[in-house]
Amino acid sequence: MIPSKHRLWFLSSLMIFAMGAVGMSFISSERPASMWVYAGPDGKLVYKTTPAGDRIMDFSHAGYMGGGVPLPSVPVRRTVHPSGNQDNTAEIQAAIDEVASMPMQNGFRGTILLGPGTFTCSKTITISTTGLVLHGSGSGPGGTTIRMTGDPHAAIVIGGRRSGGESMDAEKNASLPQTTIADAYVPAGSVSFLLTNADGFAEGDFIEIRRPTTPAWVKFMQMDDMVRDGRPQTWIATTRNGINQRRITGLSGNKVTLDVPLPDSYDARHLNPPGTMVVKIIPPQRITQVGVENLHIQCSPLEIEYGRAPYSALRMGGDDCWVKDVFCEETMNTTVLTGQRITMQRVVVKHTFPNLGASKPADFSIEGSRILLDRCESTGGNTYFVWTGSLTPGPNVVLNCTFRGHGSRIQPHQRWATGMLVDNCTIPDGGIDYPNRGVAGSGHGWTMGWGVVWNSIAKFYVIQNPPGTVNWAIGSLGERVQTARYFDSKPIIPDGTFESHGKPVMPQSLYLAQLEERLGVQAVKNLGYSSNTENMFANKSVPPLPPLRTDVDNVLGPDLALHRPVNTSNVRGTTREFGGERAVNADTTTYWATNDDVTKADLIVDTEGPLEINAVALEEATGLGGRVQEYKVEGQVDSDWKVLSHGRTIGKRKVDRFPKVTVWKVRLTILKANAYPAIRKFGIYLDDLPR
Repeated sequence: MIPSKHRLWFLSSLMIFAMGAVGMSFISSERPASMWVYAGPDGKLVYKTTPAGDRIMDFSHAGYMGGGVPLPSVPVRRTVHPSGNQDNTAEIQAAIDEVASMPMQNGFRGTILLGPGTFTCSKTITISTTGLVLHGSGSGPGGTTIRMTGDPHAAIVIGGRRSGGESMDAEKNASLPQTTIADAYVPAGSVSFLLTNADGFAEGDFIEIRRPTTPAWVKFMQMDDMVRDGRPQTWIATTRNGINQRRITGLSGNKVTLDVPLPDSYDARHLNPPGTMVVKIIPPQRITQVGVENLHIQCSPLEIEYGRAPYSALRMGGDDCWVKDVFCEETMNTTVLTGQRITMQRVVVKHTFPNLGASKPADFSIEGSRILLDRCESTGGNTYFVWTGSLTPGPNVVLNCTFRGHGSRIQPHQRWATGMLVDNCTIPDGGIDYPNRGVAGSGHGWTMGWGVVWNSIAKFYVIQNPPGTVNWAIGSLGERVQTARYFDSKPIIPDGTFESHGKPVMPQSLYLAQLEERLGVQAVKNLGYSSNTENMFANKSVPPLPPLRTDVDNVLGPDLALHRPVNTSNVRGTTREFGGERAVNADTTTYWATNDDVTKADLIVDTEGPLEINAVALEEATGLGGRVQEYKVEGQVDSDWKVLSHGRTIGKRKVDRFPKVTVWKVRLTILKANAYPAIRKFGIYLDDLPR
């Protein structure tokens, strides 16, 4: 990346120009074929492999019932109408429970229809029985609104919370046959491998492939040397396994064939001993065939950190479930998907205010496997549009989605998720990242292996290849950004595997092409796509939001703290009137302040990437100056805090200069004050003019 303030200063205007170019690029009839996945002479998809045999996996198994199956229409059994301002939670729950007691017919018990109007709900609506659909009368005006009130809760919960990458029934399955993988190397994308001993296994069996976390593998991944603030960080504990659940579709001798490709590779050099276990399992009994449709979930807009936000929208812990045409307004950590084979189609999330603080929520949290997000949308600043949980296995797909908001992005969050496809998505104001997060969080480290970005648009990309692994960005447009491991200044990690960057490729959608090849053209039409052509992807023309306001000091240049996420140790009162963000908003009438009895406090600006700085400017609020009697400014440099400046008073304005340094965060600590501190400006700068 460009080590200068000018990169940040000009980025927005450059991207506006680039977005104009992308419109012309995406309507061009001259499309190159990707060399990684392309149609051969017979029309069948051909996959390029790495020297070790790894390939882009077949993502088409993601979605309801394993992909390509239309979402069902289920007869209505009970109807509920709103009752004014009265709490409707119990009435809705009673109707759900009543239909849950009905017999199954054609795989479903029935639909609970919510009539038009507003339902006030102070508690969670729970669906814990297979074969139910909660269907509103529309997600827009004149439809059905669930208005959330009361104590913090999720609007709707389906099934229990679990992770798609964790075994559920270890004790029940302990006596069943188990063996190890015999191959020295199983490439990513494989559907078959050799067992050491196939006795006790048969076609149709469900199995778990349990990849151990060995010290040798952690060292190979260069995750054994993470230290933050002088304390070692653990990427993945050696007690945890990476788990893929599959079904055996073929068994010949010791060679096993699976129903769904593997999203990761298995290298015996780093995994033996003990080796990768293959264990026959009895699939746990989970809730299935549940849908949520045509609803508006609403709560009041709040300017708040997401950790204090009271309401989320939906928790989906079932398998073979779906959510369709749901509008979620002002919810935080809106959807969490922990089941398998789930489709979320046309789910929209809207935030009025950007999330406050350096920690970000996720609008779509993928913590299960074979998840499809299709034509979903989100608008909001300082958030993760989509993230993945720890050890989340693919295939997981984000298809034809549009996400808007400054400082927001798609980013697998932590600890080795595998096999995610971002396909024809548009993020004109934010990024798509497959990065090494290093010691961020609690040692998140490498976030994604064997991930693909296909024919997408973003403001920027951070795509990196973990050791022995590939992450691809193919046919996409946006700035390629190189960084060091999070919180380090060097070494800069090279780009991952970019192909045809700036010019889209054929096929238009990788997911739809793979789906059509596996199940036929009708499977594509079942999802609402008449063809796999660019006219099915209208989001290519979405313009970026207007650039954020800038603040340029005549001497120091652009204020690089402006609009950055801020954390503070204390805030005055119970509202955000004196929040830390008031010190970095270029408004001289607002300020950060602490409570009366707090005279020692800190404010931390998250630079959201490596940033070169060499100066800070500090100002106390008008009429409240002379309070600070000692302070220090530190930068987070190479995963530790380094003192950049130290002073006594601030007053109307104080500028501190120091040698140029690359930081990931900047911390102002008020060490001593004669009354509560009130800081109206904390600016950070790269003053590169000669002195």
